Amino acid sequence: MDMEERERKKSGKVDSRAAHTASLPAGTVAKAPTYIPGLDDILEGGLPRGRTTVVHGGPGTGKTLLGLEFIYRGALAGEPGIFVGFEEPLDHLRSNAATLGWDLAVLERDRRLSLVEGRLKPDTVISGGFSLKGLLAAISGISRQLGARRIAIDALNVVLRFHETPKEVRNELHLLNDWLLSAGLTTIMTVRPSVGGSIPTFEDFFDSMSDCVLYLDVRVENQLSRRRLRVVKYRGSGFGSNEYPYVVTGTGLRIEPVSLVGLQHKALGAKMTTGLDRLDAILDGGFRRGSCILLAGLPGTGKTMFASTFVNAACGRGEKVLYVGYEESEAAVIGNMQGVG
Repeated sequence: MDMEERERKKSGKVDSRAAHTASLPAGTVAKAPTYIPGLDDILEGGLPRGRTTVVHGGPGTGKTLLGLEFIYRGALAGEPGIFVGFEEPLDHLRSNAATLGWDLAVLERDRRLSLVEGRLKPDTVISGGFSLKGLLAAISGISRQLGARRIAIDALNVVLRFHETPKEVRNELHLLNDWLLSAGLTTIMTVRPSVGGSIPTFEDFFDSMSDCVLYLDVRVENQLSRRRLRVVKYRGSGFGSNEYPYVVTGTGLRIEPVSLVGLQHKALGAKMTTGLDRLDAILDGGFRRGSCILLAGLPGTGKTMFASTFVNAACGRGEKVLYVGYEESEAAVIGNMQGVG
């Protein structure tokens, strides 16, 4: 039994990595809603409150947007948050958010949200003097002032790659993990996949220290770009284990949990005549009210006449009909149908 397994048993946590679809009862873990449309349905209520979630994804997948939206929507819901960015300048974040209708400056003035720039200065990189201790001390002060409940740490691995040895990387991650546990903040950390080289990869360590792991990816199929989200781990909670499409809308992310949509359509109504007695006999009384009928055929087989007959029968019952034609004009349809009575 490895150390991580012993810790899980000792703490009572359940690792759902081995389950295709986790089946633990709802409510096992306290949840923090993301308020991102569709995502909370997949996560059965939200991210693990007071714990860490890691989001993996390459460039253009929306990692930064997901982390920022988690903080933004949480602030609107009364949970102050901190966004720490190691890649984009803060002015760029604010202007990008404004295109989605998010006024981050107002929330900053109201002390409901704080943006922290963690990008390294060139002289720091050259001297190799980077450490998270100073940054965490500053964030601790901001957290106390805001009464923060959430934090998003974007692209931390960008700066961790400046460390020369795997031991230095592990020490920094242990330091961060200990601080997050003591702070009790609901955390999102975004990670860009490694591209190889002499610098050691450490995505596995990110995953092991987190309670929830999400993967975002963009793929091109048949010359069409598609985004997908997948939950691969959620300790102590059930979750949707499929791949789910997501889009970036004019107001933020929207995930489409298509496999979780319940079938709640109304039952079809009573039979209604088609206007043709023999066709009604074949259909055992006609079409069901509320149904959708596809009538397909080659040119000249009478598709328009069938449709017009159905419309005429409905009008004969005193019902109103909307007829939409994409091929013939209104005058042509009326004239042709009058020609056959």
